[in-house]
Amino acid sequence: MSSNRSRLLVAGAAVISVLLTGCGTSQNTGQTQLKIGVVTNNPNGLRNVAGFIEGMEEFGYIDGETVSYIFAGEPVTGEDLADALAAMVSADVDLIFTAGTPTGVAAYHATQGTDIPVVFGVIADPVRAGVLEDLTTPGGNMTGVKTNPDQGRRLEQLLEIAPGISTVFVPYNPDDAASAGAVEQITALAPSLGIELVFGPAHDEREAIAVIDSLPAEVDAIFLVPDSVVNAHLEKILTVASDRRLPTSGPSTAQVEEGALTAFGFIHREAGVQAARIADKVLKGADPGRLPVETTESFLAINLGTADAIGIEIPETILRQAAIILRADNT
Repeated sequence: MSSNRSRLLVAGAAVISVLLTGCGTSQNTGQTQLKIGVVTNNPNGLRNVAGFIEGMEEFGYIDGETVSYIFAGEPVTGEDLADALAAMVSADVDLIFTAGTPTGVAAYHATQGTDIPVVFGVIADPVRAGVLEDLTTPGGNMTGVKTNPDQGRRLEQLLEIAPGISTVFVPYNPDDAASAGAVEQITALAPSLGIELVFGPAHDEREAIAVIDSLPAEVDAIFLVPDSVVNAHLEKILTVASDRRLPTSGPSTAQVEEGALTAFGFIHREAGVQAARIADKVLKGADPGRLPVETTESFLAINLGTADAIGIEIPETILRQAAIILRADNT
């Protein structure tokens, strides 16, 4: 799993490197370059960024010719995130693209009192996160793409894949609006499914590691929610899951690529492409406050290599529903 994760992150970084070659430079085309700030707080967000820049190119925003990107080239958090956004505001960028709920929330605060539009791709629940009051008519300077509120359906699918599950472990950061919203969804559904949810609150990296190390002996599965604090330790989580032969469900297809058994959620790159279409409208004069927030499409993903390793046979009915199937040879 470690080699798979490293290969995927290196590939994502390579894509970003190619896309951002020459950022901020002029090709003497005689055209006025737009300035776009790009920021994410987590490694998977690099996939969103790659999709966004690819999507923008399809609309004619060519790096170094018609647009220049202000981007660190890597995830930024904490004070570095605040500094990156402050620099974009100081540079009076024409638009900011964010990937990840904490990043979108930070951009909301950084751009208050300015007319800089922000397009997010994604925020799990923009209303719960406090950056919008309405999804149809956002108001203010922000709009973008949110995730589908289908955490309950993902929990149902996990039980369909492994019917013997009775206790599910859910590590999450209570301070993250995306995590808290997902927990709310599955908490409402769990009693009707006849399962017990065991929560592992983790507010920071130290607590996340402690929660993983103290995984309760009675749990039958691990259910990951959108959460940059906990999911930053995905490799460690999946190692524990493999050792304990526990099925793990992830909130996006990226976790399956990295070794989780299953996921039902969005594809990071596609969310970035979707946000690019919205950004194009904004840059052409549309008011972001009047552009409805869009929702990502969810896809079922299965890792058959992981299924074999932990001794689970995936029902044919589930495989027929899957949009992404990774086999033991990762093909």
